[in-house]
Amino acid sequence: MNLNTIWQSLSLKRKILTVFLPLILIPFLLVLIVSVTIIIKNGKTEAVKNAEDKLMLVSDQTDQILSNIQYNIKAFSTSSALQDAISTDYPDSTYGNYLFSTSMHSAIYNIMDIQSYISDGYIQTYDGKIFDINTDSIRTPDDEMNAYYNYVVNQKGRIILDSPRNEDTSSAFNISKSLIDIDTGECLGILSFDIRESLFYDSYYSVIDKKEEQLYLIDKNRNIISSEIRELLGTPVPNNLWKTIQEIDHMTDGFSLSQNNALVLSTKSEIGEFHIVYVLNYYSIYQEALGLALILICIGILALIVMIILTTFLAQSVTKPLALLTTYADKTGHGDFSADIEITSKDEIGFLAERFKKMNHNIKNLTIRIYNEQTQKKEYALNLLQAQINPHFLYNCLDNISSLIADSKNDPALSMLYHLGRYYRSILSKGRNIITIREELSLVRDYLEIQLIKSPELFTYTIDIKDDILDLKIMKMLLQPIVENAVIHGFTGYKNGRHLHIEGQLISSAVFITITDDGRGISSQSVRTIFDEGGSMIPRHFGLKNISERIRLKYGPSFGVTVKSLPGKGTKVIVSFPKIL
Repeated sequence: MNLNTIWQSLSLKRKILTVFLPLILIPFLLVLIVSVTIIIKNGKTEAVKNAEDKLMLVSDQTDQILSNIQYNIKAFSTSSALQDAISTDYPDSTYGNYLFSTSMHSAIYNIMDIQSYISDGYIQTYDGKIFDINTDSIRTPDDEMNAYYNYVVNQKGRIILDSPRNEDTSSAFNISKSLIDIDTGECLGILSFDIRESLFYDSYYSVIDKKEEQLYLIDKNRNIISSEIRELLGTPVPNNLWKTIQEIDHMTDGFSLSQNNALVLSTKSEIGEFHIVYVLNYYSIYQEALGLALILICIGILALIVMIILTTFLAQSVTKPLALLTTYADKTGHGDFSADIEITSKDEIGFLAERFKKMNHNIKNLTIRIYNEQTQKKEYALNLLQAQINPHFLYNCLDNISSLIADSKNDPALSMLYHLGRYYRSILSKGRNIITIREELSLVRDYLEIQLIKSPELFTYTIDIKDDILDLKIMKMLLQPIVENAVIHGFTGYKNGRHLHIEGQLISSAVFITITDDGRGISSQSVRTIFDEGGSMIPRHFGLKNISERIRLKYGPSFGVTVKSLPGKGTKVIVSFPKIL
């Protein structure tokens, strides 16, 4: 299919939109792409610069804190007051322990502001005493403390940074150092202090946007010792972030875009083996660009909507009347002559619409007239065929009555005359074609009683009709022909013992009356030809076809007659028609 064929297959409205949409959409997309590209590039550069500045600021503050801590620890370890408190010989008694505790407390708290730096800690003396700085209590060191004491002493006065003794998250790290006598150079003991995490947190929490930025202070064991995300304290840094940190250690630019779509910057502290890591969400890097792009997109969408509205209005001013005419023609073509068309324009399309309406009016009148003529013709034919059956039944009954009288069987003859009179009185029904179900059943009973007079042993019958439908309306002579078919044709070949059952019920808004016999039955081929429009109207099938035609003419194709039969088993005929009060 070539382009010309495709173009010709498009509607007029689509042709207009196909021409105008690209003229506006393509330039807009070009401007949008170029603008977003420039903004993203500039936004990334600026975001990286701001991130580096924040990292350097936090790194400097961290180094300053570590430097201050080291300075204070060195001053603390060389304090003469502390050394005198340790080296003094106290009595080995409760009073001596009190003097030792008091001296240690005064020496410690006169040297430095313990509460602002240290969360927990102790001093272990050379003679095996542990002084807890929080509780001022004295105890004997355990094996683990003694082993750690020897480790610190062997470092010859070097400051040791390690994991905090206290396992809660209030401490960032532990700092330990041996206490050397400034006069003799002998070791008087060691100090082991846990440094508060809040020292670091207070230095950076005000400069971090908690929604978009994260900051981590990580020790040599990969544990997060400080972060604005408090629930991460004391936990190992995620593997993917640690891998990125290791890669950054070998880079010169100092940052990397990680797999988690975040800008990661990392640096090491000058004191101790600590990493200061800054993470900026990818969205924040391009937030400004995305915001501007969103504005441009909204403007473009608005312009596109306005353009579509204008072009659609232009196209519809031409195509809408044509579409209405097409719909109108389609409806009338399917027989819906009640359809209307509203075109107020005075141009050629409006003139064409007026001619369509006039033509539709003429076709509608002609169709109604033809339909009425055909309906009347079919009703006349059905009435004529019905009229041919009724005299035939009357002649047979009169012949039977004559035979009974000739055989001096006066009582059966009088009974047949009685039922025959009731039967034809019901048929006449004062000229009514619509009677009650009760009246129709009375007609059926009279017919059956007449047949039983002729053949008393041939069959029995039962009628089971719900009382709530007896007074509903039914077309006259709907059930009698079906009963006659059952007696005349269904019971042919039998001498006695047959049964006929009539039942009826109301389901929703439809009445269903079923007539069942246990006679000869009808072959499946014969059942299929009963309602065949091209089939011959043999008397045996005429009654059923006649009834079906009458119901459909009166009530529509949703109702009618259904036949179910098995040869040698019997026949069931179901008549359905709407509930009419």
